[in-house]
Amino acid sequence: MIIYKNNKINFIRDVEKNKIVNILETSVDRLLKRKTSISEINSWNNSLKEMVIVLYDRAIPDNTGIALEYNISRTSKRIDLVISGKKNEKWKLIIVELKQWQECKKVEGSNTVVETFLAGKIRETVHPSYQAFSYSTLLKDFTKIIQENKNIKIESCAYLHNYLIEKAPDIMDNQYKIFLERSPIFLKGETEQFRDFIKENITEGDNCELIEMIDESPITPGKSIQKFLKEIIDGKEIFTLIDEQRTSYEKCLQVINEYKKTNSKKVIIIPGGPGTGKTIIALRLLSSCIQKGLNTVYVSKNESLRNGYKKIILENDTEKTYSRARIDNMFYGSAKFSNLTENNFDCTIVDEAHRLIERHQYTPKNKGYNNQIQEIICESKVSIFFIDEKQIVTTKDIGTIQEIKRCAEKEGILKENIFLLDPLETQFRSSGADDYIDFIDNLIYGENKNVLDFTNKFDIKIFDTPNEMYKKLLEKNTNNNARLLAGYCWDWVSKNDINKNDIKIGDFEIKWNLLSDKYYMFNESSIDQAGCIHTSQGLEKEYIGVIIGPDMIYRNNKVIVDYSKKAKSDISLKGIGKLNEIEKQEIADKIIKNTYRVLLTRAIKGCYIYCSDKELNNYIRTKLKELSSKIYS
Repeated sequence: MIIYKNNKINFIRDVEKNKIVNILETSVDRLLKRKTSISEINSWNNSLKEMVIVLYDRAIPDNTGIALEYNISRTSKRIDLVISGKKNEKWKLIIVELKQWQECKKVEGSNTVVETFLAGKIRETVHPSYQAFSYSTLLKDFTKIIQENKNIKIESCAYLHNYLIEKAPDIMDNQYKIFLERSPIFLKGETEQFRDFIKENITEGDNCELIEMIDESPITPGKSIQKFLKEIIDGKEIFTLIDEQRTSYEKCLQVINEYKKTNSKKVIIIPGGPGTGKTIIALRLLSSCIQKGLNTVYVSKNESLRNGYKKIILENDTEKTYSRARIDNMFYGSAKFSNLTENNFDCTIVDEAHRLIERHQYTPKNKGYNNQIQEIICESKVSIFFIDEKQIVTTKDIGTIQEIKRCAEKEGILKENIFLLDPLETQFRSSGADDYIDFIDNLIYGENKNVLDFTNKFDIKIFDTPNEMYKKLLEKNTNNNARLLAGYCWDWVSKNDINKNDIKIGDFEIKWNLLSDKYYMFNESSIDQAGCIHTSQGLEKEYIGVIIGPDMIYRNNKVIVDYSKKAKSDISLKGIGKLNEIEKQEIADKIIKNTYRVLLTRAIKGCYIYCSDKELNNYIRTKLKELSSKIYS
């Protein structure tokens, strides 16, 4: 979608006559159905005047195409500025990322991320070169006309017109070299260099013809991205499907093929507990759909889960530097669907669908929608939801089978086109010990499942002190294969003071995982910190230590919760203050117990447990002893 297009000479006139902001505001309101923010207006006012100065060069043809705020099809991403024309009878497109930054700092260990001041505070964000490069990659991978017409060439760059390299040299640090070479940056005082870059690539104008051709082109994955996914997902042993995983996978492909024949929207719901392979199936479906030429994305609300699996996928990829951009363009957060472009995707695969949320306000942007499930169904021809209702861990989470069905019907999908598949039940995480999961469910929820002794297959131990438990966990961390997790009963004071510890139990002290640590379950240094539900959900390690805080206790022969012991900064129970005490307790019981179930089911080989409540500690130890009779009921 093009918000603004014109040739160079008319673009310059629109800016000089102070008409450009009004034109853009009107277009955003008409095309995107939303109001323009103050920050957008300031950005246009500042950056577009700087671009006019760059374009004041007779060697840049007057009829060169200029497009602003180009909304890339299949995404909510918008390219700040696009320049189009020709050189030697070949089409040329230049993607320009405009920034008003004045400084930034490098993030150690990353060739794609920097730290700068955004939206009122210092934040991590992608390097401008990488951002521009990823946009060019997205266009090449999913725009049919670019795939078929070898005479279309795309270049990308970034223009930081306020940035002084002498003041903040990190942006040009050698760790970003690979993207700086592919997508150069032009800084304050480098107007001539930027002009030369444009003139080197465009010698003839096209009056936006190429921009219009790309905007009108069908969106479909090309052969290059199809081959790429086949190699890095299908070819890896970790993504091999077994038994019921294969059955669910094949059923999804069958439903997708039915859609292609009938053109009737479909919704598929796949329930499954911890370790049953939901994410593995989801990623194999992503690969298969892309190879079938379907415009498909993988979605998870949990950024740690997305980052974790992107890391796994790219671990053995020799071209990972460039592949990162391709993977980023297929892995979405659940907030990306608020544009509500109906049937924007052929297929959307939603992992951890229980974490989808409902917002409590309507805006012109979301056109009356406030429900992420409904937004995804609106934008997708086929929606696939992987779900575990016992992993709902905040009051905002709405992902239930019933809610997905309700939203599907509200979107006009017939009941016969809503498919609830058989639950995934075989457990592939905890050394195949299905009985361990049942044991945890019996403990936490008071269920009455028969449980055979699993302790010969899965190492579970209860400790009387966190020091003993942590020492044992460190012994198991021989190859970065252990992590410490805890319930959120201690405030995150180290967030504001790095010298302070957060969790304090007797003489045991440790920090929560760092705010900037997006790879807590992977970084080797993470063993020195405690993780929480948000950095571990959906991921796994061989050994997990769990500190069960004072919010879950054992009294009167029953496991109960005490929500008053949650940290003040914990928002998982946000909103329950308005409810009566019975309702508060009911919701808190579900959220807190679900949270500990998730933490206790992250381990492959062994789980070590310390409970703040001594009665709960003794209760779990007693139940483990009962397993010696081979049955627990």
